[in-house]
Amino acid sequence: MPITQITDSARRVLSRLLLASLTACPLAAMPAGVAVLHAAAWSPGDTVREGAGEFEVLMCAARLQHDHAAAGIVGVGDRHGLFLEGTERALRLLALRGVPVAKLTLGGDLAADPEGLFIDASGLPEATASALLTRCLERLGAPPAAADPEHPTTGEIAAIRTHLKPFREAFALASTPRLAAR
Repeated sequence: MPITQITDSARRVLSRLLLASLTACPLAAMPAGVAVLHAAAWSPGDTVREGAGEFEVLMCAARLQHDHAAAGIVGVGDRHGLFLEGTERALRLLALRGVPVAKLTLGGDLAADPEGLFIDASGLPEATASALLTRCLERLGAPPAAADPEHPTTGEIAAIRTHLKPFREAFALASTPRLAAR
């Protein structure tokens, strides 16, 4: 079946299998691992690109989880830090599975995150955001995961937000301009 004909139910099954592999992987004695992912160029109605972006995010996270004790993603989105719909869906699922996602923008303001699942890394270079997310994961650990990431409870979302608060504070501090002292 061509990728353009994948149904929503098949996409959900694939997502569940890939996400299940995140928890099935043994934890390595290695430090936290963080990957930097870039948004694909926008192309309206391109379901192949959308599905490929979703698959790339889930596979990247599965690899990180397999090789590291904790995993995180730095996503470099468009001007507002957004990705194609499939990629956004995969990033949200990862955030609900205990994989923190820090979003960068390409020169604009970060789009609103009403659920509070993402970390605002705008204003930071990719390398700085990646290093900072790695340090936060090593010091604070991964956020809690929702039992069913497709249907998280308000309590589970609140627990994730609470765990990410010191992450957000560290990112806000790192992106604050500093004055040089004489």
